[in-house]
Amino acid sequence: MKMIFLVDGDNNINDGLSGIDMLSQEDNVLIFHQKGAALTKIKTKTEKSKAEIKFIESAKSGKNSIDFQIIAELGVLIGKQEVEFAYIISHDKGYDVPIAALKKRYSKTFKDIDLRDSIEKCLQLPFVLKATTKNELSSALIKEYGAHGSLIYNHIKSIFTKPIDTKSIDEDAKLYGEQE
Repeated sequence: MKMIFLVDGDNNINDGLSGIDMLSQEDNVLIFHQKGAALTKIKTKTEKSKAEIKFIESAKSGKNSIDFQIIAELGVLIGKQEVEFAYIISHDKGYDVPIAALKKRYSKTFKDIDLRDSIEKCLQLPFVLKATTKNELSSALIKEYGAHGSLIYNHIKSIFTKPIDTKSIDEDAKLYGEQE
């Protein structure tokens, strides 16, 4: 499950990179920045991450140049179907409209695409979906929902450990088959 983070280097980047150390080697982080930007602190913050990190210098300087470049890059990634989870990391609400348009038109191309304040705030759903064992699922739910995560896990577990009611499954299959 590949996650791509497009980080707006013009907008609270230190807060935005919070959680970068939690990413895996299959994740990608694209940090967009202006020409001549001081990147030493940012590179230090990203050193411990397992993710593939690329620094992308703005093609041109000017107001919103980074914003337009991020949206263009995201559009290309969606068009190539290289995205399952894509997040623009910024406090800039100017991304709301293009993200809404991409969601409306291309929602079948990806699992989630959104604007978030930080990488850490993007990790709830992917952590749950990346779980491959009962312990990983339990841990992911607890991370996301705190003490309620245990309740959710136990509830799901009880559903899946009940005997299977084949009559109900057949009825559901007929019902859903007719609606498709």
